[in-house]
Amino acid sequence: MAGGAQLTDGHGRAIGDLRLSVTDRCGFRCRYCMPAEGMQWLERAELLSFEEIERLVRVLVEMGVRDVRLTGGEPLLRRELPRLVAMLAAIPG
Repeated sequence: MAGGAQLTDGHGRAIGDLRLSVTDRCGFRCRYCMPAEGMQWLERAELLSFEEIERLVRVLVEMGVRDVRLTGGEPLLRRELPRLVAMLAAIPG
């Protein structure tokens, strides 16, 4: 590990996986993330930029994260998603 301390959960287990939501928009009404009373969507300006997401992932990789899954309602609704994927794929580790 290059930089920071190993990221661990509340039981002391190493965290190596990250699920990263890239949008809050979703067409599904799962109980998991969509309460019956509905959701209040974020303004686009409130979502993390691709550069902010890249920085976050770089920090977490330094802390032992090795597997990143892009999620969030329907991630393909996020404009220019392939650009973000390329940015994240270029992060060593």
